[in-house]
Amino acid sequence: MKTLCKRSLGVILTLLLMVGMVCAGGYSVIAADTDKESSGGSVHSAEGHTIYFMNNDNWSRVSCYMWNNEQGDANNASWPGEAMTDEGDGVWSYDIKGDYNMVIFNNGSGSKTLDLDYPGDCMIYDNGFKEYDTNPLKVKAFESSVASPQYIGSSIVFTAAAKSDGSVIEYQFSVNGTVTQNYSTNSTFTWNPVSTGEYTIKLDVKDNIGNTNTKELTYEIKDPSNELKPIFLSSSPATKTQIKTGATTNISVNAAGGNTGTKLLFYKFVVKDPNNTQINTAYYTLNKNYSFTPTVAGNYTVEVSVQSSDNTTITQKLTYESTGTVTTTSTTTSTTSTVPTGLLGDVDNSGIVDVGDATLIQKYVNHKPVNNFLVERADYDKTGRIDIRDVTAIQKSLLG
Repeated sequence: MKTLCKRSLGVILTLLLMVGMVCAGGYSVIAADTDKESSGGSVHSAEGHTIYFMNNDNWSRVSCYMWNNEQGDANNASWPGEAMTDEGDGVWSYDIKGDYNMVIFNNGSGSKTLDLDYPGDCMIYDNGFKEYDTNPLKVKAFESSVASPQYIGSSIVFTAAAKSDGSVIEYQFSVNGTVTQNYSTNSTFTWNPVSTGEYTIKLDVKDNIGNTNTKELTYEIKDPSNELKPIFLSSSPATKTQIKTGATTNISVNAAGGNTGTKLLFYKFVVKDPNNTQINTAYYTLNKNYSFTPTVAGNYTVEVSVQSSDNTTITQKLTYESTGTVTTTSTTTSTTSTVPTGLLGDVDNSGIVDVGDATLIQKYVNHKPVNNFLVERADYDKTGRIDIRDVTAIQKSLLG
């Protein structure tokens, strides 16, 4: 595996040459390695450069065909080009011997990329060109659970992965220069921002044989209180958490925004089992907490919808892995029972169904605040949803 790009060597040699000239009492103008723009790509001084390719399709061989469309289509070899070197982990490399401004990666058997502009030294093509890290301690991934910008109160999970020849790799995380999680083998970091602003999240990694590396991500944090639309901030337990089969899982979500109308937020939880079958009856309520019991092992999803008083809705999907042995045959439940108990339609629990119940259901349907409302009794016409037709059905029953 190559550990230092030739671009880096060139910079070092240039700096040494400049220092030597200064020491000698003179100076000289050194020509820079500039790119000449053209209609078909950029002509680079590519001699001695290395280009990389991520073999996502697992080709058995990879060839690199390069040519210069500004110099009579001079190429590095006849089609399919020269064989690339397998560097491991799906990465293939090619040491360039000439000046070219175009490149095609191919398997020599019909599969190939488009005609690509040569981007310069130490770049890898992975559904687009990006800089290739040739450090012996390679950061394979550094990513966040949600994209920037986010909001005060959000729960943002950063996950890193690194690889080296060492037997131990440790990770350290910093926010705007302050270490928030010291070196350890823990490669995840959860950040809960409390102030607005621009932030730099820095990852430092080291191994037990002296190699180090670093990566950074930038984040903007905003204040959600002025947002008109609902904002999903976090959940407890967090998504992608393991839960116990046969044991009650209590979910609590944190949302903000909805700064319009009554400024109330309404919540609905849709739970699906590993077969993608919905196992609960879902209604909007003011309750941001929900409980269910996974009865089988596998991945459960909980779709949390948050709705403002003007009916603007966002939905966040949470996933949980149910593990362990089923110890009970309990069914999914919420903080309010999904199985109607008592008198259907008697949402105020007065013992009778009257116009007061119809009024409460109408308020609920229109997302108005209601107190002591038994939502499991509101589906008066038994259609599986609560809407204005339940109000009408109660009114008709009262009229005889």
